[in-house]
Amino acid sequence: MNKQTILKAIIDKLEVDIVVAEQAVTVARDTATHKDCLGSSKYETMGTEASYLAKGQGERLLELQRALAYFKQLKPSQSTTIQLSSLVTLEDDKDVQQLLWLAADAGGLKVSYNSQTITVITPKAPLGKILLGKVEGDTFELTVAGTTLCYEIISIV
Repeated sequence: MNKQTILKAIIDKLEVDIVVAEQAVTVARDTATHKDCLGSSKYETMGTEASYLAKGQGERLLELQRALAYFKQLKPSQSTTIQLSSLVTLEDDKDVQQLLWLAADAGGLKVSYNSQTITVITPKAPLGKILLGKVEGDTFELTVAGTTLCYEIISIV
């Protein structure tokens, strides 16, 4: 797998998400400040609600911009142990494989590469935390919502 191509796909996806977020911020801000949203009594809260939405949209935009800056400066390296910027192939006990990119930011982001989905995870996630320092061939268990999942690390790129 070409990590540089996957990194470019992640950056491209973040850039698209930023454009969408910028539009959402503009709409939310315009709605919050529109004269029709300014209630005539304390019981008319549309303007207040719209301002909360605008604040949330603005925070989301900042998160995306921070993630983009992180990935743009990233120089993917090869390692035999899982670390930040590792691309990991996991296989569960049902022989289902998944590709994960371990990163400091943008957890949950998904990109496609050669008809495969790659999910970005962070060490803040339980799975990301367990993966750090593991090597190819290691097996581990993870309990999620009372269900124990078993994985094997197939490859590290």
